[in-house]
Amino acid sequence: MSYASRLRYRSSTAARLTLSRGSLAALLAGCAPADPAQSTGSTAAASTTTEASTGSPTGDATTTPTTSEASTQGSGDVTSAASTSEASTSAASTSEASTSEASTSESSTTGPVGCTKNVVLMGYWPPTNEMLRPWSTDPAQNPDGWIGADWGGYGYDVHSFFPEFPPDGDPTNDDIGDPGAVGSPDFDLRVDYQATSKDFWRLVDEYQPIILVTTSRGGDIGWEIEALEGGHGLDNPGGPAQDWLSDAHGAEQYPTKSTTEARSWDAISEYRQGNTLPSQLPLEVIAAATEPLGITSVVIDQQTSGNFLSGFLGLHGVYYNQIAPHNVAAGHIHVGYGLPVADASALIEATLHAVLQAHPADSVDCP
Repeated sequence: MSYASRLRYRSSTAARLTLSRGSLAALLAGCAPADPAQSTGSTAAASTTTEASTGSPTGDATTTPTTSEASTQGSGDVTSAASTSEASTSAASTSEASTSEASTSESSTTGPVGCTKNVVLMGYWPPTNEMLRPWSTDPAQNPDGWIGADWGGYGYDVHSFFPEFPPDGDPTNDDIGDPGAVGSPDFDLRVDYQATSKDFWRLVDEYQPIILVTTSRGGDIGWEIEALEGGHGLDNPGGPAQDWLSDAHGAEQYPTKSTTEARSWDAISEYRQGNTLPSQLPLEVIAAATEPLGITSVVIDQQTSGNFLSGFLGLHGVYYNQIAPHNVAAGHIHVGYGLPVADASALIEATLHAVLQAHPADSVDCP
């Protein structure tokens, strides 16, 4: 069955990891699902949060971020002329040496030649894929042309990646697990554990983002800035794969060790059962930049993105921040399913301005 009729349903508990299509439909609509035999809210209450890295704008999920912010004249005789010539030669050599030293000194302060500082944005279901479209360099996804080069004059190139949902771009009229709901295999970040794991690490390895913002569609919400990720499976006696709800797609419907990238498995193995990672985005700064727009509700959610694909992608972002020394900011934003694309676009632009202003390009190192 289609999940359109259950779009507003929000599950509070999950007795089993394998859900019916109707329940999974609510998840795809963006609801933050509960862990098996626990509510999602209990994650934050029972969790122990790993401290943020010192380079982060936020010390922890609830701390207000701070912004960090480098001629000789000849006498006519042969002897004198020779001396003058030697002196001139010596002076010229000294001048050349000084020039060479100056050039060397100057070039050493400019940093590596060709250093590009990238921002990567990732999305899932609409409206997140639509709001990120202008920053895609793929002409098939963004025929109007890439706008990300030195975006806003901040010194960063901004790139976006997201799935497409054939045939009509609307996943709500397809069954969970069908291509129209999961996404086309021709594009990045299908709503599938294995595809997300593979694409995420390929993209961050290629672009080495200084700043990484992941997004996904939420339920009946507005602009929800997630403070925490991970920590699922408090009552799960099994392994990390069983902390997550089935994606109902493909031969393997859980993020297992053998079917996901090694770093994905490391992330979900370490940050589970109450052990969470805080967002490394400037949460309060983003809220201050987006709320005055008056478009929708803006909240900093002190729970997590849930134990479905939203939370899986969100955990990947903050885990990347943990293991990549050059990354100064990463985190996840849930976007309400009913938010018009124009509104979502205005909010992501305001968010991007806020984050880039908090991390001036000349204050961060090259990857």
